[in-house]
Amino acid sequence: MFRKIFNLKNTALSIKLRLFLPIAIIIVIIIVVITTWFISNSISTFNKHLEQTLELEVLTISRMFERENILKLDKVKSNLKLVDKLFNLNDFRIDNTTFEIEAENQITGLKNIILLRKWYLNNSELYNNNSFVDSMQLLVGGTVTIFQKTDSGFVRMTTNINKSDGSRAVGTYIPHNSPVAQAVNAGESYIGRAYILDDWYITAYKPFFFNGELQGMIYVGYKEKDIEELKKIISELTIGKSGYPFVFDKNGLILIHPEIEGSTLNEFDFWENIKNKQKGIFQYIYNKQLKTLAFIYFEPFELYIAASIINEIENKDFIRSAIAGTSIVSLIAAIALLALIYYFTSKRLFRYVNRLQASNKRIESISEALEESEERFQKLFDSTGDDIFVTDEDENIVEVNHAACKTLGYEKKELLKMKITEIKTPKYRENVAANRKIIYETSSHTFESEHVRKDGTVIPVEFLSRVVSYKHEKLILSVVRNLTQRKEIERKILSTIILTEERERERFAKDMHDGLGPLLSTIKLYVNELKSMHISLEEREDLIKTSNEIIDEAVNATRTISNNLMPRIINTYGLLKAVDDFCQKINKTNKLSISFETENIIERLNHDIELILFRVISELINNTIKHAKAEKVIILLVRFDTKVALYYKDDGIGFNKDEIMNSEHKGMGLKNIISRVKSINGAYQIISSQGHGFSIKIEFNI
Repeated sequence: MFRKIFNLKNTALSIKLRLFLPIAIIIVIIIVVITTWFISNSISTFNKHLEQTLELEVLTISRMFERENILKLDKVKSNLKLVDKLFNLNDFRIDNTTFEIEAENQITGLKNIILLRKWYLNNSELYNNNSFVDSMQLLVGGTVTIFQKTDSGFVRMTTNINKSDGSRAVGTYIPHNSPVAQAVNAGESYIGRAYILDDWYITAYKPFFFNGELQGMIYVGYKEKDIEELKKIISELTIGKSGYPFVFDKNGLILIHPEIEGSTLNEFDFWENIKNKQKGIFQYIYNKQLKTLAFIYFEPFELYIAASIINEIENKDFIRSAIAGTSIVSLIAAIALLALIYYFTSKRLFRYVNRLQASNKRIESISEALEESEERFQKLFDSTGDDIFVTDEDENIVEVNHAACKTLGYEKKELLKMKITEIKTPKYRENVAANRKIIYETSSHTFESEHVRKDGTVIPVEFLSRVVSYKHEKLILSVVRNLTQRKEIERKILSTIILTEERERERFAKDMHDGLGPLLSTIKLYVNELKSMHISLEEREDLIKTSNEIIDEAVNATRTISNNLMPRIINTYGLLKAVDDFCQKINKTNKLSISFETENIIERLNHDIELILFRVISELINNTIKHAKAEKVIILLVRFDTKVALYYKDDGIGFNKDEIMNSEHKGMGLKNIISRVKSINGAYQIISSQGHGFSIKIEFNI
């Protein structure tokens, strides 16, 4: 009986084995093939991703170089206009006497004796007198030079360009056969690249005429590429675990590299794959290791930008984990599947297959529902009007919505490779760590910041941030609102308040200070002049007549203030006429000489802006008369496209800027000026110190 039962079990087992073995062999072969294909495809995809990362890295660095080059070219154009205008406002003359110097040709290095005429600026000899060029460098940045034309070329009379030994390049000259000299000799300006002494610069040269003859030229420029600055930026970049960017010139000299800086690529076999090509990507063997290199040629700097990685280091962990993970999953799947097939042979296998099909349908239905839910969430996420950023604990951007990409001008894949600090302005970048600390400590935080778009424009924004948990990781979700419109409204409100205060009775004291004060100061100058015993009767009568006219104008100004009206001359003739008329009255006293110049101011400005500028200029003149003990004032009003710049300078005793601005009882006039500048969303720069006069530069958009 027991033997019979045993035989029946063996028979059933034999049938299961015969059914199971062919299926098992087929399943194992299929899993091995699929596993091998999956691992190979994953490695190939990973390597392509590495190549794309390298190409994107060198392209990003080249665009950074390109943007820097364009900004410098625009800057030298505008700064040359300002330096030329300020130079011509000074007292310049040429003496008939000459002197000899040993001049050096900046191209050949040869020296020869050159005869120079004596030039004077504000009664000081200009040769090797660096006061003017250094003050211009402080104002506009970059380097500034004044050249004198000679038979040999254009000689540097004064400059802040240094030679290789650190001394100023005074006495060096540009020969007449250079492109710069040829353009200037033809009476034309030269804008572009120029080789100066031992480096390339982004330059602007303008011919300098005196008494109708070409006497020299004025130069403004910046170094085209600052290797040390580029090295500082590039050295902070890393690619993966083994990669890094580096820079070399068209002759193969390696300028920036973490290991072999100063060597040449001529000794490497792959130099032929790079030389005379614009860009590319290839693989090569270095120190018995396979490396991938991507490069691009940046023509304006004549430099190659490259990046390389060691393939084995980058994909070793990935290959190991891919093989191990896939093999384990495949082995478990094969064992489980074989066990199930063996157990559910015949009817049970059939029933199981039916149930499995039903289960697959339910899984498919659940997956479709999940996909629909994710799709709805993604649509809601991307359709939100505000920008949304999700960042991890290392400040990496891990998710953004469509609105953020549109606002900043980046593709989503570009933002996901960046840190949140990379889209901040320098002013707010240093606050990121502190704000994130507050968010993690309090779970939420609201604060203002500034973002930089891909094209370089700055956007004021407001952050509403909170901590969210995802896969055991604490992330920060930030809703970012563009404050540009709100800031503009606030600016308009502030401007309206200030302009309203101009028209209200409680602001009469301030208006009398701005409008009536300068007139009374002028009358005082005339009265003091009348005390002089050295003026003729005719001059005395003229001073009395002019004083009476100013008194009448003061009376009219008082009446205007009382009736809450604007200055009549601005309403009738505009800002330029009002300022010029006011300056002429001051000049008649012979106690203060005011030079007022304008450039590109063809049409009248906005009425409110004209009023504020008139108040600012009159207050500056009033401060100079009362406090500066100055003899000369220069006022320059220039328009650049959509901007207007006001430059004011006196040669008075100067003051300690920090002491005045931090005092509660001093500098009310200067603080009033700053308040007016801010009301039109303007920017200002004040330069002053004891014994060195006072100057202010004001810029605003129109």
